[in-house]
Amino acid sequence: MDENIANVNITNHQSNIQIVKDVTSNLIGSFTGGMLSFAMGLMLLSATHSAISFGLSMIITPVMGLLFMIPIGNIVDTYHHKNIIVISMIIRIITMITFYFTINMFVGEYKLIPVAIFLSIDSISTNFNSTSVDASVHELVNDNSIEKLTSLVQSSMAISSIFAPMLGAALYSLFGFNLFIIIEIASSIVSLLITISMHFHYFSDLSSLDDMNKNSSMDKFKSGFEYVRNFKFIRYIIIIGVVFNFFFTAITIGMPYIIQVQLHMGKLPISVLDSSASLGMLIGGLIINIIPKSTGYNIKLIFPIIGTILSLILFGFIFSIHSIIGISIVGGIIMFVLMSLITIMNISVQVMLQKNVQNKMLGRVMSMTITFNMSIMPLGTLFYSFIFNKVSNGGLIFIVSGLLLLVYILCLMPSILRMLKSSRIKI
Repeated sequence: MDENIANVNITNHQSNIQIVKDVTSNLIGSFTGGMLSFAMGLMLLSATHSAISFGLSMIITPVMGLLFMIPIGNIVDTYHHKNIIVISMIIRIITMITFYFTINMFVGEYKLIPVAIFLSIDSISTNFNSTSVDASVHELVNDNSIEKLTSLVQSSMAISSIFAPMLGAALYSLFGFNLFIIIEIASSIVSLLITISMHFHYFSDLSSLDDMNKNSSMDKFKSGFEYVRNFKFIRYIIIIGVVFNFFFTAITIGMPYIIQVQLHMGKLPISVLDSSASLGMLIGGLIINIIPKSTGYNIKLIFPIIGTILSLILFGFIFSIHSIIGISIVGGIIMFVLMSLITIMNISVQVMLQKNVQNKMLGRVMSMTITFNMSIMPLGTLFYSFIFNKVSNGGLIFIVSGLLLLVYILCLMPSILRMLKSSRIKI
């Protein structure tokens, strides 16, 4: 860990204040952002009658992340994090105001133009924001509060994913799309004010920042890439994350396709499974917060990895149930367990990265990790879209995908266990 962290003494009281502010800001932003995203999908669907309406951000976000991976990581590791967060939020607010005044100038399929521009700028500013927040965790809270902060932020996002679509659907039918932009602008301003009020405890020794300023952008990236290449734990995290994201894209693509197209069961089971997934994220975030800090990696990492894979395999069997109620209940339980375990695993990995990566490298490491994990999703989307269109028994795809993933992880597990046991990895 970076020796500079020792120069910052953040009390538990100060950490708790920062946690309240950060969680409040995230809850407001993710809730209104979720409503805006849902309403935007409905608006585009009505204007274009195209299935791309709800998937446009899934294409744009990974592409922007890949294109801006180098500058985002370098800038986050070079400049004060609070300044980056505030500037990115201001740019996003200006973009939304511009979007509000221009969206109605376009009709039909041409509405995709301002939406694509907005989503591109929004994804870049959000990426700067999230990477800076991840990299600044040691400036906001002490080591004992990192897990608490991460889990509560995850729980606030889960709450938003549960209620934002429901409220979004109700308000959209009453007031139309423009109201959501106004709400998002107002909430972003509130989040900006909360961020400005937060205190970032910067290190007393800023020589590393001076050294960073002297290096070229490519030199900064190369040093970050070399750091990742030589840190076996980070390499494993990225490799496992990429493979997991690829295989679990099957759920995003396949679950609604099987229920609606292959089984002709309507939208009720889909709604139940989506709600169960969001509830699982919420509970998973709360569970990790109450797990004793002395708990080892077996409970926080290994068990969730194996559990999520077994849940994916079991998920494939629910489609042999020829009952809407049966699929909703059994599938809802499996989805709840699966997302709870994924949330525990994700939070554990994020906290382990934040505790073990040198602070001066955290921005580049987080940027690479997020970008690599997200970049595989478009490929997974294309692959599973093709497979589900060709295979009539969709449940079998989940079972085969889960078994392949299980074999892969079991082959990798001895190396993972040796690495965790031999390394001084802080859990």
